[in-house]
Amino acid sequence: MIIYDEMLHINYFKFGLKEEPKKLGSNLPLQIKGDLADFPLFNGIVSQNHPGILVTLGPKSAAFPSIQKIGRHTKFFRLNGSHNTIDWHVKVSKLIKKTLPEALILLDIPGIKPRTNNAEVIEITKNEPVIFYHGPKVPDNTIKSIELTKPLPEITEGIDSFSLSDGLYEFELVEAKQNYVRGRSKNDFRLLPRKGLNLPGSIYNDKLQLKVYQDFLNKAKKVNFDAIGLSFIQNDRTLEHIREKFPGKLLVSKIENKLGVENVKKIVDCSDVIMIDRGDLLAEVGLKNFYPSIVKIGMNTTSTKRPLIMATENLESMQYRLQPSKSEIIALQHSINLGSDFLMLSDETATSDLYMNTIAWLNQFLKMQNE
Repeated sequence: MIIYDEMLHINYFKFGLKEEPKKLGSNLPLQIKGDLADFPLFNGIVSQNHPGILVTLGPKSAAFPSIQKIGRHTKFFRLNGSHNTIDWHVKVSKLIKKTLPEALILLDIPGIKPRTNNAEVIEITKNEPVIFYHGPKVPDNTIKSIELTKPLPEITEGIDSFSLSDGLYEFELVEAKQNYVRGRSKNDFRLLPRKGLNLPGSIYNDKLQLKVYQDFLNKAKKVNFDAIGLSFIQNDRTLEHIREKFPGKLLVSKIENKLGVENVKKIVDCSDVIMIDRGDLLAEVGLKNFYPSIVKIGMNTTSTKRPLIMATENLESMQYRLQPSKSEIIALQHSINLGSDFLMLSDETATSDLYMNTIAWLNQFLKMQNE
């Protein structure tokens, strides 16, 4: 049995001083400024000396007793639209608001990134050629072909590899066409259903992206949410369209590819909150540009007084253990020093039996920022 209030002691070192607490500036988008005032807890987090926790609900945590316990540590919840059904999100959002009326719910909607459309696990071996396609199937029965859920982005010149599952599984790029890519696997692995495909430096179609967002949000009208998480934002025009169609919602922009990083200033200026999703970002910009991109996004966000969410594998090891690794502790402190206002938990709280232990540990760690 896990005793959540008894946390394991760790040696704690500060690696730098956090800047002065950020306050909401007058340069926030006017349509949303008044809505922020409706969430006193949001303003409270932004003005305090340590980040808040954004908890993703999933099969392990989306029940009344769980939400009650989580509410002792945070009032910020994330629903991942890429998983579960719309009806599930409707039910859970209502449960959150009934349990914690003051809660703020982020609905993170599926983006334009193509995912594998396999219903079953697929075994892939090292050096095996594989085709990933969308639309008409490539007529080559000698090569394993895997269908994609969405069209491929425009591929820029000069790339020699692509990856699946946030860069976890890499392929040597052999051939790239408008409706398919052919690659050679660099390792043995088991491809689980609906894993994302990343092509470094690629550019997504703005019109298709906007249609994907609007179609999902129209289907999700019955979901009770306060903020919209938008993946692969590449420019401010997309945000302007979404704000016009869905007024009164906070827009959380996820800057995850090369074009988004290049346009970071305009994106930040047109957003209410910025999220750094480190998984897709690494797979899209590459190892060399990964850390500079995080710093660039972070500095542009904090300089304009927008709240910053740091996401992806913050405490991944705590899905299976009672305390984090030393590397995770250092990474958490770096995110705080960068100016993060929220640290997001994903699989750590959605699918792990140890979700309450993880939330309690992180809450205690963050409170140490004020000591």
